[in-house]
Amino acid sequence: MDKKKLVLFMTIGILLLFLVIIGFLIYSHQIYKPGVEKLTKEKIGVIYCSYNNDGVKDIVDIITRTIKAEVIELKPAVAYPTNEDEFSKRIESENADISKVVLDNKVIDLRKYKLIIFATPVLQNKTCPVLHKFIDENAPRIAHKPVAAVVRYEKTDKNIRETLDYLYYRLHGGKQKPNFITYSRDKNQLEYEINLWFNEMEFERGDLR
Repeated sequence: MDKKKLVLFMTIGILLLFLVIIGFLIYSHQIYKPGVEKLTKEKIGVIYCSYNNDGVKDIVDIITRTIKAEVIELKPAVAYPTNEDEFSKRIESENADISKVVLDNKVIDLRKYKLIIFATPVLQNKTCPVLHKFIDENAPRIAHKPVAAVVRYEKTDKNIRETLDYLYYRLHGGKQKPNFITYSRDKNQLEYEINLWFNEMEFERGDLR
């Protein structure tokens, strides 16, 4: 093969490779809605704290029934007191200084999840301190990964904005999906809302590769 043909074949090869790469990049950045059916086939982790908040547990149970996600409950190394006043004082102290929170030594591999869902009740107008600490410690592993949050609050909670703002700004490194925010305790209503939430959730195709 003479030099001209070799150069021509190499040029064509480079152009084809370039077109394939461009095509792949365009495809991977296409926005689509996988819906519940496709999300069920993905590796999804639900990381939550509840402090015996049955509303949060109900939501987590419905999520796992809907998309078959793996569930991890965050707990402190030293259990919270059962006495309501002592519990409230400890939460207040940890909210004031998150360095006081010591998580249990459970190892959680975030790399394997295509989507991470964080779930928390509102405590003293904030997210759970253990969730706060976990997100802070794992910020680099959350970066560039699809994330969403579930916030369960009571009608009597006067201000959940601090919780929502915290989750928004602390998860800013991830590819945030719309949060699910509810005070409903009706399980049928929650199931309807959660299915709607997942079916409306948008992804880039490359997110779930």
